[in-house]
Amino acid sequence: MKPENEKEIFPRVLRDMNDGVLVLDTKGEILYLNEQGRALLGEREDLTGRRYAAVFAQDPRGENDAFHQFILDAVYDKTRAHGGDASYTAPDGEKRRLHMTTSFLRGEDMRTQIGVVVLFSDITEIDRLHRQRRESSTVFAVLMSCVSLYLFLWSLLRYLNAEPPGWVMTMMIEAISVVMLLIILKTTSFSIRDIGLRVTDAKATFLPDVLITAAGLAAMVGGKAALLRFAPGFFPAGAPFWDWSVATPASIAYPLTVILQEFLARGVMQENLRRIFDGKYAGALSIVVSALVFGVFHVAYGFPFMVGASLLLGVMGVLYHRQGNIWGLCVIHYVLGEAATFLRYIV
Repeated sequence: MKPENEKEIFPRVLRDMNDGVLVLDTKGEILYLNEQGRALLGEREDLTGRRYAAVFAQDPRGENDAFHQFILDAVYDKTRAHGGDASYTAPDGEKRRLHMTTSFLRGEDMRTQIGVVVLFSDITEIDRLHRQRRESSTVFAVLMSCVSLYLFLWSLLRYLNAEPPGWVMTMMIEAISVVMLLIILKTTSFSIRDIGLRVTDAKATFLPDVLITAAGLAAMVGGKAALLRFAPGFFPAGAPFWDWSVATPASIAYPLTVILQEFLARGVMQENLRRIFDGKYAGALSIVVSALVFGVFHVAYGFPFMVGASLLLGVMGVLYHRQGNIWGLCVIHYVLGEAATFLRYIV
């Protein structure tokens, strides 16, 4: 190999690397910054010969302190390499997560001090996925804990022969739902924006839901008529077909309750389960599991009602998967929930 070709090898390697490479001399001047490094740091111009502090240290908010600290570590501890992850905000405001390795360079005689070399790569997407998985696991743990608490309280009340009326159990569900929401919002980066509350196609969103609501209401009315004829003891004797007298405090708060429960069941749980499960059937598994979990909350109303609620929740999970918002589902949930109350299915 010719000597002149040997001199071209290292510049080409550094230029073509997928990672950023930054080299500083002992005075803090930039000796080298490859194209990938400039792209990751949001710098368009060749910075060779400029002082590092003048270019990068103009950071009044301290957003890039961790990035700078890795470089300082190599300056003050010259005996070993330093590595880790740091957040970096480019001049245009774009935020990245970088994996960094810094070390102090010496000459071949090991006495001559050259400066600091910094290798860094973009792990923003990897970090986002890892954080998403951690937060999804947290959400799932919170939901399972709350479901277990509900079942424990319900079993305890039954054991003490102090089983409360249905509306009290409904209020208990609402209280637990609020606790779940507060814990999730406090411990994760999950927010309302992650659900997709905006309706982009009103017809595609509400028409199927209104038809399902009408069909479900017709089935409930027809089912009660059949039960009154063939199993008259199923409903309280003497109660009217539509019993408006069973309205409770829970009925007043029910519209907000519906929105909260759909937010938790779809936007929080179903979305996070979809992130936890892998493979082709991740979407289907997230729908089934979320339907079963929230179906269990209806165990106080009896096994048939719990099964029916789980099936309805499964259908609503499919609709949410296709529509991407909860508003049409709130219509189904509210109308059929109120109908079940005033038809005396759950009272």
